[in-house]
Amino acid sequence: MASGYHQDYDVPEGETFQTSMSSLTLSNQGQRTHSFEDRPQTTALEESENFDESYRYSRRAVFPEGSYTGMVNHSGKPSGRGTMRFNDGSVYSGEWQNSVMVGVGICTYADGLAKYDGTWEKGMPHGQGCFIYSNSDRYDGSWMNGCMEGRGVYTFQNSEKYDGGWKENKHHGNGKFTYKSGNVYDGQWRYGKREGHGIFKHANGDEFAGEYCDDRKEGLGVYRWANRELDIKAYSKDLPSEGVRFSSDRRKAWKVKTDGSRVVTSLRNAKKNRENTCMLSPFLAHYLDKNC
Repeated sequence: MASGYHQDYDVPEGETFQTSMSSLTLSNQGQRTHSFEDRPQTTALEESENFDESYRYSRRAVFPEGSYTGMVNHSGKPSGRGTMRFNDGSVYSGEWQNSVMVGVGICTYADGLAKYDGTWEKGMPHGQGCFIYSNSDRYDGSWMNGCMEGRGVYTFQNSEKYDGGWKENKHHGNGKFTYKSGNVYDGQWRYGKREGHGIFKHANGDEFAGEYCDDRKEGLGVYRWANRELDIKAYSKDLPSEGVRFSSDRRKAWKVKTDGSRVVTSLRNAKKNRENTCMLSPFLAHYLDKNC
C-alpha cells in the first residue's frame, strides 16, 4: 500500500445526548428527531390585562420538553416561526408545523458546540444545510431524512476534506478525498469505500490510475512514477501481478516481475501490452492518451 495512505476518512463516530424529549438524538449524521406532548401552559403575560389580543397566535408556552416562544396554531401547537429552548440546553429557532421542525431553522445542541443550520423535514435535516460538529468537523451539502445524501463537502478538523457524493452518511458516487498527508484520491466510491475507476495522486509525485474494489486496487491499473516511468499491470487486493514498464522517454521497456525485479523487453511487446489494456479499459485508454 502506498506510503502515507490511511483509511481514516469515514465520518467520525457520533455522540448521543439524552434529554427528556422522546427520541431526541444528536449524532455525527446530524440527526435530531423528536415528538413532544402538546400541553402548553398559559403564561402570566397572556393572562394579564396588558396582553394584546392581536397577537393571540404569538405566545410563550411551557411544554414538558422545554419552553417555547413564537407562533402557534389554533390548537396551541408551534406553527410558523418560533424558538424552543429544550430542557437539555439545546435550542431550535426556526419554522414549525404542528409541533414539528419543518422549513428553515437553526438548532444549537446541548453542548453548545454542535449546530445545524439549514432546512428541516419531519424534525430532521432534509434538503440543504450545514452541520458543525462538536469536534469542529463540518459538513455543507445535501441531506435526506437526517442523513448526508446527495452532494456535499465534509471538512475534518485535521484538515482532511471530502468533496463529492453521499448516500446514507457514506461517500458514494464520484468524489475527491484530500488526505492530511497530501495524497488525493479522485474517483468513484460505494458506501464509504473506493470502488470503480479512480486516480490516486501521492504527495511525492507518484500517481495510480485504475480500478478499485472494496477500497483496494483490483483489476487493470497504470502507475506513473514521479520520474515519469510508467507501469502497466493487473492488481488483486492491492498487489500487482507481472507487467511492463516504460522508461520516462518511452524509448525503453522492461518486464516487471511480482517481486519488483525487471528484465529488458522489446518496446514492441510493451506497446502491445499497452494496446490490450486500452482495449479492455476505456478509462485507462483516456488516461494514457492524456497523460502518457
